[in-house]
Amino acid sequence: MTASGKRVLAVAVRTKRIACVVFEDGIPVTWDAVGKKHKTPERAAEKLRSWIDEHKPDVLVSENPDTATRKGKRQIAVLKAFQAVGEELPLIHFIVERKRRFDNVYVEAAAFGEQFPDLAGLVPRPIKPWESEGHNVVCFEALALARDAGVIADTKSGS
Repeated sequence: MTASGKRVLAVAVRTKRIACVVFEDGIPVTWDAVGKKHKTPERAAEKLRSWIDEHKPDVLVSENPDTATRKGKRQIAVLKAFQAVGEELPLIHFIVERKRRFDNVYVEAAAFGEQFPDLAGLVPRPIKPWESEGHNVVCFEALALARDAGVIADTKSGS
């Protein structure tokens, strides 16, 4: 897909958060993440509709619930809700398989921070096993889905 002239909304889900990143001409221009009050499929779908109303994208990108092997049943249900919203609206909807190209999400986020300097301040620091995941990790997952859909250039793999 070419991102030229398209406004793209990429959405992602992690254990306690959902996020969107909006792209214009392949460049991220805004992002948002919300917490646990949106973890049910119904609330997540409602939030996705509000993001779509606010940002008016031409294209929606979300993760394929059938290939989301590292997601729990609640996240799968949210991904299915995202898919249903995409099917009911008059926009292009890419449902992509999330590719693991880095050792972990923190290395991937750092690569995106280098690719897009405006996002460098959002890059979460690596955590210890007993610490909670950073709130911004889900935004970088939305970036990765956009990359996997061909909206933005591929980042270098960091194995």
